[in-house]
Amino acid sequence: MFHSVEGKSNKAGIRFKENSVFWNGLILPVRIRKQDLFVKESLALHTIKYCRLVKKVIRGKHTFYVQLVMDGIPPAKRIPSTGAFRHSYQKQKRVGIDIGPSTIAIVSEETVFIQQLAPEVPLLEKQKRRLLRKLDRSRRSTNPNNFKKDGTIKHGVKLRWTYSKNYQKTKEQVKELYRKKASYIKEKHGALANKILSLGDEVYIETMHFKGLAKRAKETKTTIQGKIQSKKRFGKSIGNHAPAMLVEIIHQKLGYTKQTIQKVNTITFRASQYNHVTNRYEKKKLHQRWSQIGSHLVQRDLYSAFLLMNSDTNLQQPNQDLCNKTFTTFLELHNQHIEDLKQVKKTFPLSMGIQQIK
Repeated sequence: MFHSVEGKSNKAGIRFKENSVFWNGLILPVRIRKQDLFVKESLALHTIKYCRLVKKVIRGKHTFYVQLVMDGIPPAKRIPSTGAFRHSYQKQKRVGIDIGPSTIAIVSEETVFIQQLAPEVPLLEKQKRRLLRKLDRSRRSTNPNNFKKDGTIKHGVKLRWTYSKNYQKTKEQVKELYRKKASYIKEKHGALANKILSLGDEVYIETMHFKGLAKRAKETKTTIQGKIQSKKRFGKSIGNHAPAMLVEIIHQKLGYTKQTIQKVNTITFRASQYNHVTNRYEKKKLHQRWSQIGSHLVQRDLYSAFLLMNSDTNLQQPNQDLCNKTFTTFLELHNQHIEDLKQVKKTFPLSMGIQQIK
């Protein structure tokens, strides 16, 4: 089943003009929000290359959208009431990003902060689990002969499944929840990308292979007590917080001004192990979320982002001179941000290590 259809140009086939879509004798009026300055400016300043019709199911109803593919650089979004730019990107300023499966640490010359990616996702996951359990109960009650006595599905025979109307209704609710989750993550990542680029346009990040981190471990390990350790790694966190999507959005936005993300060599850089005071690499275990730098205790991810911001031009290792020059300012911003987080009455992910210092 096709969910979208597009033309090759805006001169034949599917065409958009005068706020309507013309296609094969059909005239489909398009509703545009009156206060959407982004759309108005895009239509006024850029040429439409071609358009695409997209069908989406929202709250159980089929909704159709027209996507316009334009030439040139998209205009910056403005505040409707004032017309002022919502984001102004800082030129030639460095930003270091240490991104993990569910959190991100960001350090610039003026700002230091760490936060969870798409923080409201756990609430949506809780609703999803409840609905999936409901689907399982309904499927078992309407198809009791398809299950063994131990509750597992029968194998080796062709099974016929019967689904109730309530099952179909619940399934639509699950689909809507998945749509909300994807839309929420994309919206939050877009806003965070704009915030990052407002700090500087030289973005330094480690080369991350999220696909590999999501896979289960191949080697079977046991604990000291002889129990087999779980082979699960970061698949669930990566699926819920989509860190790779954020990196791609930043890369796309930088591409508008012909910039690219500066990806350091993870093998030689080793941001999580380097200490610029001693100029040595010190191995740390994953659960160690704080690093002793000189006489100061700093959050591990924030310090990694600080080192990334002070990367050498060859992207092979941190620049110790830059680190010494900017460390005092970083430490002041770091300590203030940690104090602000301690005052917030909420539970942070264990990977941030905030609970360890309360």
